[in-house]
Amino acid sequence: MSAREEFSFLKDPWKQIQKINNRVGQLIDDLNTNKLYAINYSNLKRRFTEEIENYKNNPELIDIEEFSMNYSFGYHCYNNIDDVYSKEAMYIEVKSYLRTLEVRAA
Repeated sequence: MSAREEFSFLKDPWKQIQKINNRVGQLIDDLNTNKLYAINYSNLKRRFTEEIENYKNNPELIDIEEFSMNYSFGYHCYNNIDDVYSKEAMYIEVKSYLRTLEVRAA
């Protein structure tokens, strides 16, 4: 008996177990579409408007990306959520929303 054939009975079941594990993992990933955060858009708009008002003398200091990052980070810290992907997803959603607003300093 050659060395290649010696443990061949273990290789096929192991490959099958890996395939099943990959399928189960993919199924779980497909089902896991729940967001860990909920955005209150009226609160978000109010806070962004306050931020604009605070920097009305220096509007160049207002950065939507920085505000979005801080808002997302603050939300996750306050709610004790430690998930990098959730923070990033919320950051992207907040940034996209703020870019659609027509709010400017008075």
